[in-house]
Amino acid sequence: MLAFWLTSGSVFAQGSKFEEARTHIEKWVQTRQLIARRDADWRVERENIGQSVGLLQREIDLLKEAIDKSEQVDSEADAEKKRITLSLEDLKKANKVVDAALWGMERQALALMTSFPDPLKDRTSNVRSRIPLKKEDLRGRSAAERMQNVVAMLNEADRFNSAITLAIEVRKDAEGKDRQVQALYLGLGHAYYADQSGSFAGVGVPGAEGWTWTVNAELGSTIRKVIDIYENERKAEFIAIPVNIQ
Repeated sequence: MLAFWLTSGSVFAQGSKFEEARTHIEKWVQTRQLIARRDADWRVERENIGQSVGLLQREIDLLKEAIDKSEQVDSEADAEKKRITLSLEDLKKANKVVDAALWGMERQALALMTSFPDPLKDRTSNVRSRIPLKKEDLRGRSAAERMQNVVAMLNEADRFNSAITLAIEVRKDAEGKDRQVQALYLGLGHAYYADQSGSFAGVGVPGAEGWTWTVNAELGSTIRKVIDIYENERKAEFIAIPVNIQ
């Protein structure tokens, strides 16, 4: 009995050691599996991190590229701004020259208009009102508009000068009384006037301050004939009449 018990005890002891060893092996295997799994997880995580770092680096590179381009654009913009500034300065200088030239032309136009006969003054009254009298009147007026006014006045004067114009006007006789007459203008160089009877007549010539009118009763009948022919109230014929072009 004792021997058997000892043998059984020995076998039991050996079985215990075997179980213990197997347990250690299982734990070791589990540990290795855990380590392998953690290592695999780390590799995946490291790959993900690497990709994230790569993407971030790409974004950084793109941002740097954008900054570089922005700096280049800013540099180009500064250069363009400088060119525009220089161009504006040139335009301002040119505008001053044009403004001075226009101002001189407008003064000449106004001076010329004072010598216009009454019919032409009436025709150019609208243009006259648009020509500035003072520097303060230039505000809001473009160079093109100002030039247009001067050209319009000159065109109207040219049309008048190229034609014969008949107008109803009032002249003072020798006694200072107002008399209604018909005035016949030969352009801007000479004019005649006469009343309906031809008893009151005279001639007109332009001057720096306007037109000067001189009574000449001797020309009354002749001037009356010329006016009647112009109005088709008399047959055309050659009529000698004195002309003094200024």
